[in-house]
Amino acid sequence: MFDPDRPSWRNPRVLSVLVAVFMAGAVCGALTMRAGLHRVLHGASTSSREEAVLSYDKLSTELNLSPEQRRQLKTILDDYARYHEDLQAQLDDWRATGKNQILRILNPEQRARFEQLANDVSR
Repeated sequence: MFDPDRPSWRNPRVLSVLVAVFMAGAVCGALTMRAGLHRVLHGASTSSREEAVLSYDKLSTELNLSPEQRRQLKTILDDYARYHEDLQAQLDDWRATGKNQILRILNPEQRARFEQLANDVSR
């Protein structure tokens, strides 16, 4: 039944068990993410402007802010939104620089494949 010259991990039964364990783990992970863990880990996808408006409205009403406090809160949230946009722009520049550096070392065939892979990831 077992060939002494053949490694044990090449045994079809061992390979079947390994594949079954791997598939069970993948299914379990997918179900866990589907059940809501993805939303917890990555948060809701809203822009910083929407968050600022929602936060401003909620804080203004829930805390019964005075007009002066509302003005100060609006300034703080606008500054935060601008800061977030600046950071996003810097991150976009950083990504573009890295992509350009990668493209410089690739031949034309590799560049075309890299572009395909990058487009698949961004979808």
